[in-house]
Amino acid sequence: MKMSKPVKFVLFFILPIAIFILWLGGFIGHRVEPGEAEDRGKVITGLEIAVVQLEEVTQYYKADGNISGENNAKVSTKWMGRILNIYVREGDYVKAGQILAKIDNSEVIQQKNEALAGMEELSKAREEALAAKKAAVENYEFAKRTYERFKNLYQENAVSKQQLEEIETKMIAAKSMVDQVNAKLAQIDAKEKQIRAKIAQVDIAVGYGEVRAPFDGYIVKKMMDEGDMAAPGMPIFIVGDKRLQFIAYLDESLLDKVKIGDEYEIEIGDKRIRSKVIEKNSNINPMNRTFTVKLDIPYDENLTSGMYGKLYIPTAKVQKVLVPKTAVFKWGQLTAVYTVGKDGTIKLTYVKTGEDYGDKVEIVAGLEPGTKIVVKDVEKACDGCKLGG
Repeated sequence: MKMSKPVKFVLFFILPIAIFILWLGGFIGHRVEPGEAEDRGKVITGLEIAVVQLEEVTQYYKADGNISGENNAKVSTKWMGRILNIYVREGDYVKAGQILAKIDNSEVIQQKNEALAGMEELSKAREEALAAKKAAVENYEFAKRTYERFKNLYQENAVSKQQLEEIETKMIAAKSMVDQVNAKLAQIDAKEKQIRAKIAQVDIAVGYGEVRAPFDGYIVKKMMDEGDMAAPGMPIFIVGDKRLQFIAYLDESLLDKVKIGDEYEIEIGDKRIRSKVIEKNSNINPMNRTFTVKLDIPYDENLTSGMYGKLYIPTAKVQKVLVPKTAVFKWGQLTAVYTVGKDGTIKLTYVKTGEDYGDKVEIVAGLEPGTKIVVKDVEKACDGCKLGG
């Protein structure tokens, strides 16, 4: 009997594909979950087990803060100009008087050059005036002697009154020339005094082109860059001295608990520093309901102004569930531990962690005191496995 084309198509094409899809989906034969056959009932030995217990720990209030110099200074220029060079970076240690930056003061230098050129011209004018004075004084002395001689001759009737008056007129003219030269020299002296005063002012202004450190300390912050326009009163740097403090803002609930002289721990990077409260501002900020405290920081060359830290203030003793950090691991996006049941079955248990306490971590949810957990070599354990002897 001959089969039609549609029947052949169904028998030899559609049906095999359908059977293959059912087989892939596990509908034909017994379906085994991934890993079930291998792990279910597997016996694990050599695991370290511990019983979860409540432990008494110190509860802390944590406050963010920053290191600051005991004395901070905003360093600016007294001369408006473009910043040509900056010689320091943030965090650099500087000495008092050290040049931090160079300001373009070419204009004031030009003023000084012009003033010096004016002084040179005055020097030449003074030489000419002194030479003229010498000649005028000699002329006046000669005219005066001549007048005295003619005066005696006139008294002896040896010369006429007209001749005497002519000599007297020449003497007066010579004296007038001396007075004119003296007046010119006085003008030169006054002009020189003005120029010297201007040069002194310009010399001071030339010094303004160099921005210097006001004291020994650190560059806390660089406010401007090379090429920026600097002006009087606009800070270029903030310089803090070597004596460091930690400034933190505490909640008003701690106002009566924190006192000057109290010692607390400050965490800065990987360092823990014991520090003493040296200043407390009891005024509450109405915006965030906090007050400010300052703590003394022992000198450390690795600590500088501006570094971030965290202040720990103990507030109470509490009972918490703590487990070794070696017992906790990541399971996908979740955190888990392996618990051990009374029958020795190991079970994957999801937990929520809290704060760290050295080599232990707080378990906020997921574990109860008295529960047995795997605390070491957790990578050997598996969900559903049996704990061996």
